[in-house]
Amino acid sequence: MKVKKHSGGYLVRLERGEEVTETLTGFLKKYDIQSGTVSGIGGIADADLGFYDLPSKTYLHKTIPGNLELIIYSGNITLVDGEPFIHAHAVVSGKDYKAYAGHFFNAEVAITGEFTIQPSDWVVHRRLDEVTGLKLMGI
Repeated sequence: MKVKKHSGGYLVRLERGEEVTETLTGFLKKYDIQSGTVSGIGGIADADLGFYDLPSKTYLHKTIPGNLELIIYSGNITLVDGEPFIHAHAVVSGKDYKAYAGHFFNAEVAITGEFTIQPSDWVVHRRLDEVTGLKLMGI
């Protein structure tokens, strides 16, 4: 991972072989970022995307295999049990140009991952919502 600080936050470039979610979460912990937004693009592999099934209160997972373009990655940064948590959605596409979208769980960087992180001065804790079964923003 390579990092460059700028006036509005950070540019973060993930290297080949790094796991997107694990590496970005590690960055947040290292730089003590508790809230904000994150966006990115890049070349990834084997994306684990999800769709939340409300009746069963579970995520349905779908792994999109192979090398993929990370068309858009967009999310927010909050706290869950005192730890930084990224809630992100993404659109990915393979060489067939078919797009897949959903909740972003993880992927491995195949080429590069180029992210911008904009910290915020507000802190939001996620709390369990009994109706949905999700930890929602406590605002």
